Amino acid sequence: MTDSKTSDKSIFRCVITPRYTDLDTWRHVNNSRIYQLHQEARLQAHLDRFGPDSWFSDGVRLRPLRTITDYRLVTWYGSNVEAQVQVLACATDSYRVRSELYQNGDHVGTQECVMGAFEQGQRVDVPADIRSSLAAAVNGECDQLPAPDYRNHLTGARDFAVIQQLTPRYADMDADSQRSEAALARYMEQARFGAIRHLDLGGLGILIASADISYEHYRPGWEPVTLAAGISRIGNSSFVFTGCALGDDGVQASANSVMVVIDRATDRPTPLPDAVREQLAGLRIQPSGGAEL
Repeated sequence: MTDSKTSDKSIFRCVITPRYTDLDTWRHVNNSRIYQLHQEARLQAHLDRFGPDSWFSDGVRLRPLRTITDYRLVTWYGSNVEAQVQVLACATDSYRVRSELYQNGDHVGTQECVMGAFEQGQRVDVPADIRSSLAAAVNGECDQLPAPDYRNHLTGARDFAVIQQLTPRYADMDADSQRSEAALARYMEQARFGAIRHLDLGGLGILIASADISYEHYRPGWEPVTLAAGISRIGNSSFVFTGCALGDDGVQASANSVMVVIDRATDRPTPLPDAVREQLAGLRIQPSGGAEL
């Protein structure tokens, strides 16, 4: 990966090349891999500001508390992705950055990310030197994020319609020997796919429009993880999966994923057929809740 810097140090720019192994069965870059492009852009921006060894995290570790990723257009193999990252806000215990991806002149994706600091697996304040540097780089508008109301469903997660067991792998660890951000994002993808694969869409297609992920902690573990998912909203041509990963410490990550049904011939959204709507209704999250986590 190469990068080009402008005189405006408040906006970092770099170029990332998608790999063949990033492709999904639709032959475009998989949504969890696009998430990783945002992650890589964030990390490269951090290295640019704090030095080439700043990815080492033997003390305080900077990790996302929440990310909202909007998938604007399909991203393809064979063309570079241009990324830019800017700091939107900085507080004592967190800071917020926005990353944007472009391919062939098209704006293909955006991610809003609230970053926090962890030490020995517990939340701590952002180190003063990092906070000072980031505060000086704040640039751009910072709208209030929507409330993560989907987390209200999680007390009943063990009663969600779709329950899967997943065995953590060595590859789910990051360079700091904790469960990686990328792995938890993939867990959220797998949680919803466990239901999607059983849907009969009648020849229609399905794409993800956005994913709102909340991270509770990154502590590793080797016991099987429970992935739970259910439908929390059904619209005209879209529906929303709420899902989470449950471990020995309760919820480790949770997500709301907006899925859009499309006509494969036109790649445009299409109203949900009654047959599909009926299947989705069978996966609805019950408002009464369930067992405590």
